[in-house]
Amino acid sequence: MQALKLVPNQVKYNVFIPLIVTGRVVLTLGSAMRTILSFIFSISLCGAVSAQDSVEDCAALVRLSLKETQITSARVIPASGLVPEYCQVMGGVETVILFEIAMPTSTWNGKFFFAGGGGYNGNIPSLDHALARGYAATATDTGHRGEHWDASALLNDPQAQLNYAHRGAHLVTVMAKQVVAAYYGGPAEYAYFLGCSNGGKMGLMSVQRYPEDFDGVVVGGPVIDRTGLMLMFDWSQRALLDAEIPPYKIPAMENATLAMCDARDGLEDGVIDGPDRCDFDPQVLICKGEDNAQCLTPAQASAWQKILDGPTNSAGQSLYAGYFPGHEDDYPAYVTGAGVMHGYPSSNFMYMDAFMRWVAFGPDYDPIKEFDFDKGPAALAPFAADHDAVDPDLRAFENRGGKLIFFNGWADHSTPPLRLIEYYGEVQEVHGNDTDEFARLFMLPGFHHCSGGPGPNVFGAPSNPLVNLNDPERDIIGAIVRWVEEDEAPDRIVATKFVGNRPDLGVARTRPVCPYPQVAQYTGSGSIDDAANFVCGSPID
Repeated sequence: MQALKLVPNQVKYNVFIPLIVTGRVVLTLGSAMRTILSFIFSISLCGAVSAQDSVEDCAALVRLSLKETQITSARVIPASGLVPEYCQVMGGVETVILFEIAMPTSTWNGKFFFAGGGGYNGNIPSLDHALARGYAATATDTGHRGEHWDASALLNDPQAQLNYAHRGAHLVTVMAKQVVAAYYGGPAEYAYFLGCSNGGKMGLMSVQRYPEDFDGVVVGGPVIDRTGLMLMFDWSQRALLDAEIPPYKIPAMENATLAMCDARDGLEDGVIDGPDRCDFDPQVLICKGEDNAQCLTPAQASAWQKILDGPTNSAGQSLYAGYFPGHEDDYPAYVTGAGVMHGYPSSNFMYMDAFMRWVAFGPDYDPIKEFDFDKGPAALAPFAADHDAVDPDLRAFENRGGKLIFFNGWADHSTPPLRLIEYYGEVQEVHGNDTDEFARLFMLPGFHHCSGGPGPNVFGAPSNPLVNLNDPERDIIGAIVRWVEEDEAPDRIVATKFVGNRPDLGVARTRPVCPYPQVAQYTGSGSIDDAANFVCGSPID
């Protein structure tokens, strides 16, 4: 047990408030002084902390006094599987920005972790993957409640929109670090972030706007510019209007792109490594006779071409990136939906419709019928300042030693992989040839949006099974940690494909993922399912 002492309250506002340290818990001295002192002196001054001590230390956090923060509960959650016993703290910042903080009672690695949330948040993401790695972790609903596709809470509420866009995550980060320091008796040594999709956007926002928040940030499949992405989603749905593609036609589409594009990387292995180098034409699938499951009508082929090309205005000017061909098995979930009423209820439609109605134009707006691709971009521009994470100047983050890893699937049919490649190029234009000394991009063949896909898809992403944890060769969090703490940049990350996507059934394939623009190249001998038989090199033209 640590000796009783007074320390300055480590808060953003530099106010000196007396605190009491009780081994792990730091409490603000106040009206509960007598109760707290009684608790402190009832603890043995020697030996390991008991289970009862863990419960009492955790419960005492409800009395922690932090600016504009209310802690509503603090309790110990028993260990379960790979998730250790932890102290769970729930509460709100400024009342409405709800949060959870989870702190291992006995397996803490001395570090802090923020888990980004998907969609329009509205709920607090799981912290299991962070706890299993040993982190004290936090997450937030970003200030409103609802399903991940529901933005109705943002209607006519600029403060709620700002909290969701970036402010809520920052406030929770600052506050949670104080709670962690209070519980353990000192601050975390390093702070890390992991998020994908909207969670990736949250990571980008932190790097661009709050560069002091994290030492290492992993950004996956990010919503870089929400206004542009919503425009693109609207375009894909408009293209499908009266040219709906039913789910039973998707296998024929996937087979066609695989036949055209798989071998372009020099290895025919069922995974398209370089869809950006494949000039696929949907016209090859147009029905020669009657419409059937193995072909597309001319209208459907034209709709698919528009989806691949991305939106344009009436002058033919490109407005946003489209999708690459390949591995369309996820199209019903993300683009084409049920094959009726354009692409409803695909995520492209649900997220776009929510933004257009509840953030931009009002609940009666019909984006499928009303959005104008000539005038619409200017109408969305006012929302870019808060919602878009497009600033390529990351020098404030770089100069303090921050490290940044991007990842995206080549087969992502939500956030177009080309847009992240473009943004990374913009970062390189600002930072020059030394960009890869602080930021690297990894593109995963056959990987869908944040999870799944026919390619090796397990490498430490937020939704991945809890395997290879903290292994810097196979876990993207392990890789960013080694880069931050040992200054060893990742030159490859080995991704794993499990049989039936189930770790208990064994490994089907491993493959290195290389820093863009490098790709994995087969050495010419050994199994193509073993990462040891591949090296990183320049793409094959």
